[in-house]
Amino acid sequence: MLPLGLASVFLAFLIFHESESLDSSDLDLGDAEGDLEVPELRDSICYPSPTHSLNLPGTTFSLTQASRDWWCPQQKEFSWLGFSYDVSDCPSRDEMTSTFGWMRRAKRARYVRLYGGCDNANFDNDVIEAAAQSGVGIYALIWFGFDNDDKWKGRKERLLQAIKDNPKAPYVIRAVTCGSEPLFDQVLPVEGLVAQIQDLKQQLSPFGIQVTLSEVRISSIRTCARNAFGICTEQTKTLTQMPAGYQAHNDTPEIFEAVDFVSLHSFGFFEQNATTADNAQISTRRDVRYGLEHGRGKKVVITQTGWPSNTDVWKANSPNAIASIEQETLYFQMLDRQCRFFKTNRISWFSHVYNDATLPGWGIMYGNGTEKINFNPRIYC
Repeated sequence: MLPLGLASVFLAFLIFHESESLDSSDLDLGDAEGDLEVPELRDSICYPSPTHSLNLPGTTFSLTQASRDWWCPQQKEFSWLGFSYDVSDCPSRDEMTSTFGWMRRAKRARYVRLYGGCDNANFDNDVIEAAAQSGVGIYALIWFGFDNDDKWKGRKERLLQAIKDNPKAPYVIRAVTCGSEPLFDQVLPVEGLVAQIQDLKQQLSPFGIQVTLSEVRISSIRTCARNAFGICTEQTKTLTQMPAGYQAHNDTPEIFEAVDFVSLHSFGFFEQNATTADNAQISTRRDVRYGLEHGRGKKVVITQTGWPSNTDVWKANSPNAIASIEQETLYFQMLDRQCRFFKTNRISWFSHVYNDATLPGWGIMYGNGTEKINFNPRIYC
């Protein structure tokens, strides 16, 4: 039964703007091995579509019908989905509308995956409005932070309230993520995270919004006491190596069972035998197969992946790992060459992170907003 306030919620039904529609021949689909297949009608005339602009009209339908008919089938979404976008600086609604719109128009992004947290009272509503205006879907995030405090509880409450109050929310928020690497950061025990996932699922079920948890598989990675911005400084780096993420917690079968789909991070740069970006294919496929195996048929999304152009933030664990603009470019070209593998296994991925200003060396864009690398990832193959 829907909450009373949602009884008159308007369904975002499929209304097309012919003036804004994009022909599939206009898409820069990139280079990949194998024949190109144009997406089926159901895969492109749905939300979020890289080929058509859809409106959210005032027609009233049941929310469950809206969610079912509105979204593109998740199992048919593969390859690049969009950017991981840091919101720690609390961008305004206008700024997000402009940025999200550019992501979609210039790069064919379908989604924006939020990273970091903003504690402004109306921020979550601004995200919803910016996404609706721009035509992108949102992977929202409950940010736990690095200070071992309970601010995440307020972030969770504000996000849920924004979803319940804004009738556009079910049509732009595809998923809510319960933490970004909460296992690695040890913010809650496994059973506590499972309880949070289950509570989110119960509250979001009427809206058709999925729940996941974003985490690394493992890596023997360099540890660091990160500051409030998530940046590891020279003073806090250590050479101690430790297992991390899912595998460090006995593969967390409870979490894999609880989530609606699997979200994992894949960073071949931190592998102990890392060399150049084009050789990261091995670790990428290993991470994917791990997610498929433990997810037992659930959709797998690589919610964070990338290769740095410098090591200003984190050093590699291999003396042979090369960080440069060239290697960052080669890494995303390597991912494009995995398009057939991703399509076969229905794997999607987000590039982490959008802007160098928030994570120096890892951005697709420079801090001044200009493009750092030639980035036109494949969305079909």
